[in-house]
Amino acid sequence: MKLKYIHKSAMLLVGMLSISAIPFSAHSAKSLLDPVVDRHNEVIIQGNDILSVKKIIGDVGGLITHELSLINGLAVSVSDTELATLKLFEGVITIIKNEAVFTASALDNCKVYGSHVVEMSANKIRWNIYNAKDQKVNFNKMTFNWPAGLGNIRTLKINGLPVFVSVIADQNGELVLNAADIPATAFLEAYEDATVELAFTNNGTDSYMHNDFSMDVSFAENCDRQLAKGYETQSIDGDSNTYYVNIIGADALHNMGITGKNVTVAVVDSGLWGAHKALNRNTSNRSRIKAAYDAINGTEVSPHKMTDENIHGTHVTSIIANSDRAVEHGQMTSHYQGVAPDANLVVVKAIHPDGHSTYADAIRGLQYIADNHEALNIRVVNLSFGAQPRSSYWQDPLNQAVMALWEKDIVVVTSVGNTGPSAMTVGVPANVPYVISVGGISDNNTLDTSDDKMLSFSSQGPTHDAFIKPDLVAPGGHMFSLGNSTMQTAIKFPQYLMAKDRYMMSGTSQSSGVVTGIVALMLQNNPNLSANDVKCRLLGSTSMAQSPDGTLAYSPFYQGSGSVNAIKAVESTLQACANNGMDIVADLSGEQHYTGAARQDADGNYYIQGFEFEVWEEGFIWNEGFIWNEGFIWNEAFMNTEGF
Repeated sequence: MKLKYIHKSAMLLVGMLSISAIPFSAHSAKSLLDPVVDRHNEVIIQGNDILSVKKIIGDVGGLITHELSLINGLAVSVSDTELATLKLFEGVITIIKNEAVFTASALDNCKVYGSHVVEMSANKIRWNIYNAKDQKVNFNKMTFNWPAGLGNIRTLKINGLPVFVSVIADQNGELVLNAADIPATAFLEAYEDATVELAFTNNGTDSYMHNDFSMDVSFAENCDRQLAKGYETQSIDGDSNTYYVNIIGADALHNMGITGKNVTVAVVDSGLWGAHKALNRNTSNRSRIKAAYDAINGTEVSPHKMTDENIHGTHVTSIIANSDRAVEHGQMTSHYQGVAPDANLVVVKAIHPDGHSTYADAIRGLQYIADNHEALNIRVVNLSFGAQPRSSYWQDPLNQAVMALWEKDIVVVTSVGNTGPSAMTVGVPANVPYVISVGGISDNNTLDTSDDKMLSFSSQGPTHDAFIKPDLVAPGGHMFSLGNSTMQTAIKFPQYLMAKDRYMMSGTSQSSGVVTGIVALMLQNNPNLSANDVKCRLLGSTSMAQSPDGTLAYSPFYQGSGSVNAIKAVESTLQACANNGMDIVADLSGEQHYTGAARQDADGNYYIQGFEFEVWEEGFIWNEGFIWNEGFIWNEAFMNTEGF
């Protein structure tokens, strides 16, 4: 059969207007300036000759805020008149709005959150949920599972109001309520907390474990949340096994001495809890933060004084490199909490405390990495943030910066985003064909990978340039990592604080961190691997989720080449199976661009050109590019609805 993705939701994306240079004549620049300068336009200007562009901006009067030689550009604040004048000059190739960038967590479409624990007493359990949206959300479906020894559900209440009152003899530990079964009064107002309470016919809820219960609520706004159960020991103070290290096989590699030693990982995010010993020191208690840079202010920072007011950067970096040993049931294990606990770190703060950044700040962070990658031995970069695509991949300045890093043989790992499950929701820079774009799976609270499932909000491909994304998927559900109660996210959502200095988060940001850690393990084992080698071996060592009948459980546009496996990736000897048919130097210079293998049929279904089979093997086989054809376009198009 032909592999298909049923396209359920058309998306029209905002366009990015590329402005060709217009000959300047008649009027001098100075005569066109307003007497009162209100430089409220934040733009990125790229030119063939950056010095000439800089002079023009100086003559016109714009204020240069960021020098971005990595993309041959400048970030500039200009007034309306200055902007109009700039458009008249030869040498100015593009003028692009300095767009916003967000952590993948901030881009979560759902924004309904639930506590990671339930309260249990007598014959009742209670689960607290919170609507962080600025609008009401309506319950659409509820699914509950519980131990059969508790009998049946007697009542279900939300904030004390009955939703379901009945005793059905054949519930058998499961109750499913669809939209028709749920009263119209069951909803959450904007920014409302709510308690979902179940009362059973039998007493004894407190004799069961948290993981014995399952709750799943869906809302009409294409949003669903599950009780993030976690593992039993994670609720015990002092226990600290992260489990995703076990699931991907990194624990076995730790026991073989493969811990990311001598590999430097750069993380561009909200900063780092630099004072935490598990982050600033490796497993040998040696300092390992090689540099820290504040891309928001453009200044270097003392590594141990780097801070993180948000939590996102600390959480992701801890997944990559936490050097504390895992403790389970009070016993020290032989492996560590982070995937690559001996990796060196370069911390780049580009995300503000509220989870947002700008193109200019993010690119300045990437500029720092490019300028210092040889001196600091930076081999891999984690980017757990994104923005909405507004152009083909090669036209976007943030993507150009990412491509420039890959061209320098720096492996770039990025999250696809949390805006799924609709098609074509992969963000910038995950839509760059060269990089390793990561989607998220949940381990279903077991070490058995056969019951893993996709995170419902993990963004899906294809990209607008027909590339199959994500490239692969990794654990990203109920991820147990470092964070503390003083950070803004923890203040806003304290229900996810765990024992001591631990915080639970879910998302493709965390999945990206897992893969970044695996890359560090691969590069310790074989420092001679190129960026393309790393991608080839990662994708070639995955396994795709399949249904019992042997067909794919999820589309490749959802799960990519499948779930990552650290042991297989480290041991792989594959070569020449990633980014085939593409020349990144020609792509960056504008000489040639590419499209992927995805196509759309007349019914709106996406499929992969040239492949018809029941079982997907060798997940990397589609990872090549085709010469871009200007006439190629989806049924959807970019719209020039904003820009200059």
